[in-house]
Amino acid sequence: MQSNFRGSLLGLAIGDALGMPVEGMSYEEIRRRFGEIKDFMPSEDGLSAGEWTDDTAQALILAESLLETVYFSPENFAEKLAGLSISHRFGPTSSQAIRLLRQGYSWRESGINSDTNGSAMRVAPIGLLYNHNYNLVEEYAVIASSVTHKGSAAIAGCVAVATGVACAVNEDEELVNEVVRRAEKYDTLVAEKIEYAYQIRKSGLEKAVKELGNSIMAFESIPFAFYCYFSSKNFEQAVIKAVNAGGDADTVAAISGTLKGAEAGIERIPERFRKIKDYELILDLADRLYEVHLKITRVG
Repeated sequence: MQSNFRGSLLGLAIGDALGMPVEGMSYEEIRRRFGEIKDFMPSEDGLSAGEWTDDTAQALILAESLLETVYFSPENFAEKLAGLSISHRFGPTSSQAIRLLRQGYSWRESGINSDTNGSAMRVAPIGLLYNHNYNLVEEYAVIASSVTHKGSAAIAGCVAVATGVACAVNEDEELVNEVVRRAEKYDTLVAEKIEYAYQIRKSGLEKAVKELGNSIMAFESIPFAFYCYFSSKNFEQAVIKAVNAGGDADTVAAISGTLKGAEAGIERIPERFRKIKDYELILDLADRLYEVHLKITRVG
């Protein structure tokens, strides 16, 4: 299972870094300009090849918070979020919530009624650490989302990704049912589209982009990330598919990467993708999460 923790956290960062240069581009524009993207590239706004964005930055902050508190503390997580340096790569909802936290608002007051995907992209550490208890994963995902994103679709997407990661680590054959059932409590559209993503998993990428969407909205990007996960035989296929679809490419690839990485483990992640920013730091956080997970389950 340690390999799965490593694969999931590393997979998130890899997907983020692969999608970073083409974030906001359309499927057609990517094909016209690059053909097919298969490896890290620098961005036009100065980020280096293999460098990740706020998706990974927020996930690592969440991992660090969990390691400090063991049982999720929204106060601790909010304090760490408030200390992040906001760049132009941060989404509008996260940026606004972080500003409120810096102004002294509590985590109960800082969340924005927004349905963007910023809470889902970072939630993997919760799915990893508490994978032994899906109810706890769901509960903590809801709270973690609410610190920045209080929209029903945003919360449903966050619950879906956290549950998906937990199920993938456990090789749970009920992954689709668990994800859909738990997401449905918060937003039926997100749940229905994730279920549909599974149904069209054998369909081509263009059809999936057209019917699911891949914008920053949680009711598009989360189901589409699950489509990339469901439709791919291995890690590389999942992230390459997500990146080349365009749209919110870094976040979709980060989510599909964290899901497929949790399922596959680090051994099945191609060597060329390990030339990622802060590779050793990411592995260290994953290993420490695994150690805490062992302590929690032994106590249980």
